Amino acid sequence: MNWDDLRFFIAVANANNITDAGQALKVSASTVSRKILVLEEALNTLLFLKTTQGYFLTEAGHALLPMALEAEERFTLMARQMSQPGARMAGVVRIDCPELMGSHLIIPALAQFRSRHPQISFDFVNSARSVKLTQSHSDLLLRLHRPEAGNFTLRRVGELTQALFCSPGYAAIHGCPSEPAQLREHALIGWNEALAHLPLARWLDRLSAGQPLWMRTSNLEAQLKAVQADLGIAALPAYIAEPLGLCRVLPETPAHRADIWLLRNLATQGQERVDRVVEFLCDLLQRQALHQA
Repeated sequence: MNWDDLRFFIAVANANNITDAGQALKVSASTVSRKILVLEEALNTLLFLKTTQGYFLTEAGHALLPMALEAEERFTLMARQMSQPGARMAGVVRIDCPELMGSHLIIPALAQFRSRHPQISFDFVNSARSVKLTQSHSDLLLRLHRPEAGNFTLRRVGELTQALFCSPGYAAIHGCPSEPAQLREHALIGWNEALAHLPLARWLDRLSAGQPLWMRTSNLEAQLKAVQADLGIAALPAYIAEPLGLCRVLPETPAHRADIWLLRNLATQGQERVDRVVEFLCDLLQRQALHQA
């Protein structure tokens, strides 16, 4: 078994058919089929159920997939670290962070950083809920809870303030509750059952005394869009909701606060480009925390 075979296995597992996998890998479907057969023979097990509807993982395939994805992460990290070994600053920095923190806070602030360090490029991912920390091989990770020990250094770099918000349009039509008991008269927007364990979801449930949600989503971006569409009230980060002109609901009620933790892959120690990105993130998040105070 070699890495190339695993690469084909991952592509088929993602696409559920060899034609789309071949297009993604820029090879023919017959090449994909042959690679999968070679891998199954090497492992002496069937990895896919091959039907007219497509290729579907067997129990053995499901067991192999997370290990294959971890191997993919390691090869990607090695390739990134070994490219341009003589260049201290040039290269990619991979940041794993919560979805809205990346799109609404970090990315909009990158213009000045880019002007100072044009040779540094970025790869943003969001695996906070789908990938175990031990399987992550990003250079830097941002988390809203203190993670378990791993192959990372750890530091607290700020605090995130989250509160209830609605749109001015919603408030004009439905009014704005002045105390938690009045939330029962309003449409609440929150997380679906699979993510009901998140601290922000539990906070909203306690605040509303267990009121059923009118809308459930699997991501915060959808909740933000629903609030902007005048559909209800949701718990959102203040650094996003306030600049967008959303209305704070229950302003006298203490907000939900979460520490922001920055994790740095130990393999990046001594890499100057990662040092510069760490400095940028720490400054940005600390300034944001002071603004929210």
